Amino acid sequence: MNTPHTRRFTLLASLFLCACQAVPVVPHALNCNVDAALLDSTCAPPRPIANDATYAALVDTMQADRKALQECGSTTDALIAAIKRCNQATAAYNDRIDALNKAH
Repeated sequence: MNTPHTRRFTLLASLFLCACQAVPVVPHALNCNVDAALLDSTCAPPRPIANDATYAALVDTMQADRKALQECGSTTDALIAAIKRCNQATAAYNDRIDALNKAH
């Protein structure tokens, strides 16, 4: 028998059962996403040296390559450190969220 009271009771019972399930109070934080192009970037290759280059040109090229390599290394180190800090902070935040959700 499908009376309006039966449908109402069924609807209320299903809402009550849904309300009793564990629902996260706060969602997890997003991970630290970094542009793939930035992660795939590489340091500039060394500049070519002409066969007839003078010693002064050779030294200038060497110094420019060394500076470019140092800058690239510093940028890479900073990027790695920033991503690690962000992922650690996100993991700690998510752990706190899990603890709060278990308590409720």
